Amino acid sequence: MPYLRITCPDLTAEQRKAVATRLTDAVVDLFYNPRAPVTRDQLRERTTIHFMTYADNQLFIGGRSPTERGTPDLTVELSDWNMSVRLQRRLARMLTPILAELFEISSDNIDQVNIRFHPYPPTNFAVGGRLLSDQVPRIGRLMKWLAG
Repeated sequence: MPYLRITCPDLTAEQRKAVATRLTDAVVDLFYNPRAPVTRDQLRERTTIHFMTYADNQLFIGGRSPTERGTPDLTVELSDWNMSVRLQRRLARMLTPILAELFEISSDNIDQVNIRFHPYPPTNFAVGGRLLSDQVPRIGRLMKWLAG
């Protein structure tokens, strides 16, 4: 159940839709495991993109706004259960250029793209009143951990 909270410059509704569609596609490709009991469509329906936009006078780095710095600052917080370090490395490597493209951040300013990972055990999340650990069989949790 990937959840991405994106702290970014203010966007139009059309831009948010385009970013959400592109990121959902990328996340589904990166998280999908054909051996898992979850289909691509089910994974897509469980992927959440949440925008936390800021105006230029609401975010400052080193005392300067993104406009003063000449580039937007972007932070994506990605939460999902049992994300291994290997998966986090792959997500960072694959999502960073997509995010830079979507938010028009040049390769010279790629350090303005930040991804913060929030892995959690399936005992720390409930869906529909049931812990995820009660919904996902042990073999499924093991497979996710092994696939990393």
